[in-house]
This record gives sequence, structure tokens and C-alpha cells, in this order.
Amino acid sequence: MLRWRPTLFVLLLCIGALSSGCWNREAVWEATDAHRSSVVRRGESEADRLYRHGRDCMDTLERDDCAIDYFEQLIALEPDRRELVGDATFRLVELYRRHDKADDATLLLRKFWELGMGRISAGVVPYSTRFAPETVSTLFMVDVAKLEQSGLHRTLPQDAKDMMFTCDEARRELLSEQAKARREAKEQERLAAMTEKEREEYHNRRKRLRFGRSDDDGKSKSKSKDKDEIQTVYSAGGFCKVAAALGLADPRDFEKFLGASNHADQRESLAIMQIDELETKLGAAVEAGLIVAELAPQIEGRDLSAMTQGMRDKLRVWTLADFEYDGAPVQLLTLDRGELTMAPKAMIPGLLDARAHDRDRLHPKLQELLGQVPTDVTFVSLITPAATESFMGEMGAMGRMLPNPAGLMIAAVVYDYAGLFVRVPTEDSLKAWVLLSLARRLIDTDDEGARAGEEDFMGNLDISQTRDGKALLMTNILTTGAVTNMFLGG
Repeated sequence: MLRWRPTLFVLLLCIGALSSGCWNREAVWEATDAHRSSVVRRGESEADRLYRHGRDCMDTLERDDCAIDYFEQLIALEPDRRELVGDATFRLVELYRRHDKADDATLLLRKFWELGMGRISAGVVPYSTRFAPETVSTLFMVDVAKLEQSGLHRTLPQDAKDMMFTCDEARRELLSEQAKARREAKEQERLAAMTEKEREEYHNRRKRLRFGRSDDDGKSKSKSKDKDEIQTVYSAGGFCKVAAALGLADPRDFEKFLGASNHADQRESLAIMQIDELETKLGAAVEAGLIVAELAPQIEGRDLSAMTQGMRDKLRVWTLADFEYDGAPVQLLTLDRGELTMAPKAMIPGLLDARAHDRDRLHPKLQELLGQVPTDVTFVSLITPAATESFMGEMGAMGRMLPNPAGLMIAAVVYDYAGLFVRVPTEDSLKAWVLLSLARRLIDTDDEGARAGEEDFMGNLDISQTRDGKALLMTNILTTGAVTNMFLGG
């Protein structure tokens, strides 16, 4: 069955190519024909021109110095074009790291994130999210429409896309087995090329990257295993069931989807999906008997007959046919136009009451974290302080070293390259600095085999503190190769 984890986010990314001329740092043109020049094309802005030439230098001419020059000019121009600045930033970070300019890369990523936080919007998640109960402590959102518009998504192998979204369990199992076999083969090939001492150092490094988990953590691991056996309504097949009922292949046919749950009891969970032409699809599903329309609900303090038709439409209820969760029916609501909410039947009265009285219920800490999410994210996962502490408690000794968290945010911004950002707000700046120093030592190595270049997720990982010292910021740039490797094993 389909499972959605916060690391999904790791799956969202991009690549592309385009266009014309380029110049090196001594302003010597590398034109391929007599008509190539740096002039602005008809209808093209200065920012577009710089981005076009930078991409051409990087992707077509493979001239790093030329690409760096154009992208630096674009960043310095500071255009109000987040998509151009974003992809130029991610490309420039990749170029800086190729040329041992890691400090410049770190500063650039930090600036990109801080500028993005100045462009926040409640529209990052579906409107219906505000009616989720306060007991919900974790949520994630995938903007499928943005993902599919990205250059990287267009160049990902079909198998990688299927691994992310498919509802075909047989296909998922086959792809998983193939990926596992490729990873094992690569691991054995790498180990075979090492000396005995190198193999020992390699295994020691892999242990260090587990961030301090010790062998005496068996109790916490056992608790974690028990938790994992309780699935959310969406990971138990809900997303796929809704897609099938509405005549869709799988969640990649949603415009956007969100899952939210109580970390202490995942049975308290719900999902929200933005779906194109939803009313038409709901009508067809009712006719086909795949969902059943329920009678108008009774809501204390509200008279439905006195409401407008538009408001009554937001209080409709359907039951999914042939699908139960935790032994009870799963129902659907349209709390806002174009949005479909799925939840266990026991949660429906509270959601309807909140909608009818227009009452925000979302956990205040989740609302606060949402206020720090840039508008252009493709994936975001937010976790309250209590849920973060619970997660860290399962990490054993390392968890006790972490700063007191004010929650956790994971976000991915996807263009031709993708930027992954993990932000841990904390008021304990001294402890955050100690953790930062330790984390840097853990990932700092001269062992190229352990870092594995572009296709190693850790290869571009950077950990730093925000300028005010009140948050840890972990960033990474992911390429097509890195994403393919994550899902397909290479």
C-alpha cells in the first residue's frame, strides 16, 4: 500500500536545458555561430537573458566559469523572479562546490531561505487545513502541480516517478526489489575495491552517520516499531482509494495533497486533496456507487436551511464504499471549493462544526511554523515541538544532546535542481552550536567512497546556524542522479 513519509520530500526535484551564447570571465565570447550574442531577445528581461546564458554555459557548453559569471550577475540583480533566482542559486551552489567554494555555497543557500521566509503565504497548504483538530501534531504537503512543472521531474526515469506515487502494489514491490539489488551490487563493488583498512574505516563512518544511536536503545527501537504498525488513514490506502473512486490513476493526478496526524495516535489522521473538476468527479463517483452521499448533518448552533447554498455545499458528507479504517467507515468532506477532506468517521463531526462556525483549530505551533514556509515550496513537512521531542527520544544518546526544539520543518523547492531545507528552531543557541560542531565532524571526511559524489544524498549536505543563532539549518542540493539513486538505487 502507498506510504507517505516526511522524506518524500526528498523525492521532489528537477533538471532542464536551453539556448544560446556564453562568455568567460575575461569576457571572451564562446559563440557557436556568427549570430549568437548577449543581446536581449524580443520580450526577454535582463534576468531572463542572464539565466538563459547561464544555463547554456552549464548544460550545453559545460563551461563552469562562464556559468558562474552569469548566475552571479543574476543573483546580484535581485529580480523579483523567485523561480529564476531559485534555480540559479541551486546551480551556483553546485558550481561553487565543484570549485571548493563551500563557504560561498553556504551563505548563498542561507540567503535564499531567508528571502523566501519573507514571502510567506497561508496558501502553501489547502485552506481546509485550518479546521484540523489541535491534536494533530505533524503534517506534510506535496504540490504535485509544481513538481510536474519542474525541469527535474521531466528528466526523471518513469520508474522513479512510479516509485513515488504508484498505487500498483505489484509494480511498487518489483521496483523496490530491483532498487535493493542495485544498491547491494554497488555496495559490494565498492567494498571489493577497498583494502581491509579502508573497509574498516568505511564501516566505522557508516556507524557514525547513524547520529549516535547506541546498541542499548533496544527499548526505544521496540516502541518505534510498535508505532509504525499503526498506520494513518492515508498510508493505509486512503489516498489510492480516493483516487480510484474519482477515476484517477493515483495521487499524482491530484493538484496537491496533504496528510496530517497525531504522532501519539496516528489513528487520529486526515488527508486533504486539491482536485481539478472535483464536483464532476464526485457526481460520477456517486453514480458509480463508489461513494455514498449522506444526509445533511446536524450541527449544533447552526441552521443549515438558513445558510447559502455555497455554504451548505461545504458541509456535505460522503462515505467511501468498500473501505474501512480501524474497523470504521472513512468519509469525505468538501470544506472548501476544489478541496476534498478524507477522515475516519469519528473525526467528521468536529471538522463539520469547525467549518460551520468558521473556527480555526490547527495547532498553534503548526500555524507558527507555516508562517515560516516560503510560498514556492513543492514539499513541506511540519512537526510540533512535542512530536519532535518524541522523535528525538527514539534516537537514544544523540537525541539527548539535541537542543530543545521549537518544532521541525522540512521543505523542498524544486526547479531544474532542487533545494532541500531542514530547519530546527530552538532558543538554546549554545546547545545548537555544540550540535552543529558535532554534526559537521560526522559528515566531514576525506573518504570519497563514503560521499560518492553527486549521487550520494550526504554529498552536498551542509549544516549551519541561522544568523541569530536560534535555529539549525541543514541544506542540500539534489540532482536528477541523486533522486534516481534514492528511489531506484542508481
